[in-house]
Amino acid sequence: MEFVAEDLSDSHVQDVNFSGSRFMDVNLTKTSFNDANFSHAELEDVNLTNVSIKNDNLSGMTINGILVTEMLAAVGK
Repeated sequence: MEFVAEDLSDSHVQDVNFSGSRFMDVNLTKTSFNDANFSHAELEDVNLTNVSIKNDNLSGMTINGILVTEMLAAVGK
C-alpha cells in the first residue's frame, strides 16, 4: 500500500502492523503513539523538538551512537 501526497491528518490508526514500512517527508506534529513497538526503528534527520518519552523501555536505544541508558545514568536519572 502506498500513500503519496495524502492528507491523513486527524486519522485514528489502531492495531495496525507497519513493520518494514518507510516514512519519508512526513509531518507527525502533535501525533501520539501509545503501546507502539519501535524496536529496531531508525530515525534520521528528524525534528524531535519538545518530544516527550515516558514509561518506555530504552534498553539498547542510542542517540548518535551513545546508549541512552548510559546518558541517563551519567546525569543520575
